[in-house]
Amino acid sequence: MDPGESAAECCAREVLEETGLVVRVGKLIGLYSDPHVVYEYLDGNRVQELTLTFEAEPIGGELRCSIEATEVGYFSRKQLETMDVMKAELQKVVDGFAGQEAAFVR
Repeated sequence: MDPGESAAECCAREVLEETGLVVRVGKLIGLYSDPHVVYEYLDGNRVQELTLTFEAEPIGGELRCSIEATEVGYFSRKQLETMDVMKAELQKVVDGFAGQEAAFVR
């Protein structure tokens, strides 16, 4: 998140930067933080991910690839089952389809 930015504003900005889509951010699907998953950057900085996943509706823009998204598209849940998707990312998608009212905390 950038200073002065809400979580929903950050979500909308990141989606635009990475996919070219302008979105209306909806409810929080889940909060994800695994203490066993640590990323190390090339500069040696180590971080633990904290991800907030939101429901979002495209309202403008045009779907495109970027430096962070080398392939883009819309896929059904069934199609995702046959795709090479990281387990942690797949869990977020499954949670999104769950229709649970309260946010998941994982």
